[in-house]
Amino acid sequence: MVELDAQYRNDGLRIITSYNQFQDIKVIEDKVTELGIKFPVALDGFFDTRFEAEILCRVWVIGVDGKVVHAHKDGWELAALTELKKVKYPMLRRSRVRSDVKEAAAAFGEGQYAKAYKLAVEISDGDYSDNAVEDADYIIERIEDMSETLAHRADVHEINKRFDQAESCWRELARCYKGLEGLRDPDAEIKRIHGLEDYELEKTARHAFVATRLKAWALFGGIIDDVPATIKAAKQAAEIFDAFAKKHADTSVADAAQELGVAYKNWAKQLEDENASTDE
Repeated sequence: MVELDAQYRNDGLRIITSYNQFQDIKVIEDKVTELGIKFPVALDGFFDTRFEAEILCRVWVIGVDGKVVHAHKDGWELAALTELKKVKYPMLRRSRVRSDVKEAAAAFGEGQYAKAYKLAVEISDGDYSDNAVEDADYIIERIEDMSETLAHRADVHEINKRFDQAESCWRELARCYKGLEGLRDPDAEIKRIHGLEDYELEKTARHAFVATRLKAWALFGGIIDDVPATIKAAKQAAEIFDAFAKKHADTSVADAAQELGVAYKNWAKQLEDENASTDE
């Protein structure tokens, strides 16, 4: 699915899927590097719904208007091809613009947002029809909203010590928005993040946390309707997270590890109680 997203994303379509939880973290990272994925990628998000969601959708197709048009295991190919036929200016959410604005819209569709912004501003400030100015202003607003959202996302990731994700956001801003009026210098922001006192500590701990969650989840591989085996695996997973929390007590992921440890313990106890009542 990553390969498909790499194939389609420049046409304005994103295909998103959860990685197989039993893959080693290095396999995932190597694939991301191999495909040259440049937009922000969170490798540690799939587990957050483990104890709340009954089922995770297999494939999500995000359409040209930014809405989910498909969220199921089967039928995504038709949904993807249907949406691709609608794409003219990827991410613009408009299929038509006035002739004077087509160059700016084309630059937008190619992901050259700084160039598109400059062209749109020239139209907005120039001697053009009201309709052309309206289209140009729309492009300006879209680019400002997108860049501000990405910068805000970077700040949120940084506040929560997710430095890898924050850096990914700034790299995307540097690639597509650099030079945009009012945008903080992405290169300076990345350099500042690298210089933070807890940068290496948090980065190492968060990377280890991803690997730890994969290790814990792998304990359940091959277990099908075997309650005693599931209970044993849940208890072992709890021990893994407790040990991680102690080792990385001075980092932001320690609390999350403790919470997962408690969740696994509670799950094991629930299964034990249910199993005991069944035996009576």
